[in-house]
This record gives sequence, C-alpha cells and structure tokens, in this order.
Amino acid sequence: MVNPEDQRSKSARVHITKKCHNCFTYLPLHAKVCTSCHQRVGEVDKLGFAKKPFDWRGYLLAVISIAAFAVFVWWAFLRE
Repeated sequence: MVNPEDQRSKSARVHITKKCHNCFTYLPLHAKVCTSCHQRVGEVDKLGFAKKPFDWRGYLLAVISIAAFAVFVWWAFLRE
C-alpha cells in the first residue's frame, strides 16, 4: 500500500509550478495566494493544478442561515 505522504511528496517533486484553480496562472509550488486573482490556493494535485482550499466560513454561514430560516418558518407558521 502506498503511503499518502509519500505520494504527495512525489507529486510535488514531479511539478515545479502549479496552476491557480480560478484563473489558471502559473504559480510557484510554495505559493499560498494567487498573484493574479488573489484567491487562496492549496497544494498541487497530480495534474499540476492547485487544489481549492476548503471554505469553512462559507459552509458555517450556510448552516447557520438554514437553521435560522427553519426557526423562522416554525415561529411564523407552525407554532400554536
């Protein structure tokens, strides 16, 4: 079985640059932010593209909004 750490480092050794997932600008491997569109970028994948980082704040805001809407619907229509 291949260790994921070894595979990730092997992939990083194969590529010398990575492409932004948003604007396709070539970036150095150590870049955390795209120099062209200023989006956060992650590690390089096996095709040479930068992975899109997980947006915790966006998902948290969506869950809170859905919960607030559910409480509003209960308050406005379902309570006696």
